This record gives sequence, structure tokens and C-alpha cells, in this order.
Amino acid sequence: MSKIKLSVIVPCYNSGEYIAECLESVLPHLSNTTELIIVNDGSTDDSKNIIENTIDNYKCNNITVINQENTGLSGARNKGIKAATGEYLAFLDSDDFMHPDFWSEIVPVIQDSTIDIVEFNADQFEGSRNNVIEHIDSAVFDGRVDISSIEKLTPAFKKCKWYPWARVYKTSLFRDFNIEFPVGRLYEDMSTIPSIYLHAKVIYGMEKSLIWYRYHKKSITQTFRQKDLADLVYAAQSIARLAEGKDEIKKVLFPTSQRIFNFIKYTLVKNKGAKLPFPEQMALRKSLLVFIEFFSVSRKAQIIILPLYLNLIVRFRKK
Repeated sequence: MSKIKLSVIVPCYNSGEYIAECLESVLPHLSNTTELIIVNDGSTDDSKNIIENTIDNYKCNNITVINQENTGLSGARNKGIKAATGEYLAFLDSDDFMHPDFWSEIVPVIQDSTIDIVEFNADQFEGSRNNVIEHIDSAVFDGRVDISSIEKLTPAFKKCKWYPWARVYKTSLFRDFNIEFPVGRLYEDMSTIPSIYLHAKVIYGMEKSLIWYRYHKKSITQTFRQKDLADLVYAAQSIARLAEGKDEIKKVLFPTSQRIFNFIKYTLVKNKGAKLPFPEQMALRKSLLVFIEFFSVSRKAQIIILPLYLNLIVRFRKK
């Protein structure tokens, strides 16, 4: 029996409209060295039946379907990681799909087991894949790069595009360092993928778009929920914990911390009724203070008087 080289993990929750197209981008490419793990995360629509009907058309032993109570996207990904037997992992959201070139580009690269992360780009589309609305340039490296120092990671951390599905990962990066996606949290990528990069020794980058990413008007980046702010604070805390007391790491992680701070301010300004409770304001302030030396003078002042500053934002935002 051949050793599994790549495990593709597809979490699914109420994606009946898209899951068949998603799976059809993977199933024809399965072999005795690739596997597909579908985590049906408590779907209440017809996703389960569509998954079963779709995979029935393929005679392949390397397909695993896990039906579980709903735990959210992070919990479903974590379940898939635990079930994976591949040396490498890829994540694919149930409403997206892989470009046919994914297989011819990725599979040869991961034959070199010294590579920890393969990064690539994606195309965001709305409605039809012919309607590309944005090119998502997640990759920062060109070809193989040996990470001889933390500083080498600076380009990736400056770009701050931490989409989990825009990379293939060595499975051991998650397991050896006990890295999981935070269950029940939005913006889970900011809490997880930077940590993976900090443990990588070799990264391979390619400028090709290998994922079709579907645009939704109701996505978390388009629709505000009060929970968004709490989860952004959680992400800021996660980044601060990675950096605290480690000057080299602190420097490369700073852009991600700054991006979270900017996003919180933007969310408060844009959304009438959005509030950040005082305990969370103080938790955010504590997290930002870890990076205070890298902020501009004006941002330093904002952080030092953060509760007052955020209250002013709320008070004077557009009614």
C-alpha cells in the first residue's frame, strides 16, 4: 500500500449549492498517494446526501467522510487534521474549488519532503469563474527559500495574507507543535497560519493561481456581527503571545498586529452600534503594547490611551 503524500481536507456546513463542484475539483485527481477528507459539520441542508451521491461516482478507497455535530469551520478543520494520514495537508472550503493545474504544480513540489510550506495564489470570482473580481496574491516567495533566520519571513508577514487554503503544509507542523485552529472563532487564519510560518524551515513559493475563491456578499468580511470584534481581539492576543519576550519574532509579527488594530478601528467606524467592551479594550491594549516600539508616534498615543481613543471613534463616527 502506497504512502499517502497529500491529504485534502474539505469542511462542509450547509453548502449544498456548491459542495458537488468543490468535490469534483478533487475527486478525479485522487490516487493511491492522495486522499480526500470531507468533514460534514452538522449540515442541516442536503449537503450530506450530495456528498454521498458525488463520491459514489468515483471508485476510490482514499475518501473519508466524517459526519459530526456542528463545531464551526475551525473545529471541522481540526477534525480533518487529526484524521489525515498524508505527509502534507491542503485545505479547501466547500464553496471554492481547485484549479486543474493544482495537481500538476503541487504534487511534484512536495516530492521533496524537506519543504514545509508551499504557497500560491488564488482568483476570487462572483457567480461564474469567468467573472474574476480580484487576484489574491498570497505567495511572496519565488521557488525554494531556506528560512535561515526569522528575518527571512519578513515578506510573508508584511503581506499578511494568511488564507489557510492558499498553501500546502507539512502535516507535522500542526502535530509536532500542537497547532490548531481556534474553535468558535472568526478570523481563525490570523491566529494559526503565522504560527505555522514561524516553525517552517523551507518554503516554496509559486506565482500561479491554484484556487478559485468564491465571493459572497454575506461573508464575514462583508457582514458585521458583534462577535467579530471579540474574535479580532482574540487574534491580537494570539499574535502577542507568539511574540512576547522574543525580539526577532516581535519584529516580523508587528505588521499582523497592526493590521488587526486597523481592522478593529475600521469596523468600529463603519458599523453603527459596534462596541468593544472595556475588558476587551484593555485586552487589546495589552496585546498591542507588546509591539509598541514599532508603531508610529501617533499610533503609540492611540494605544496608550486606547479606551479613550476607541470611545472617541464610536462617539464621532457617522450616524
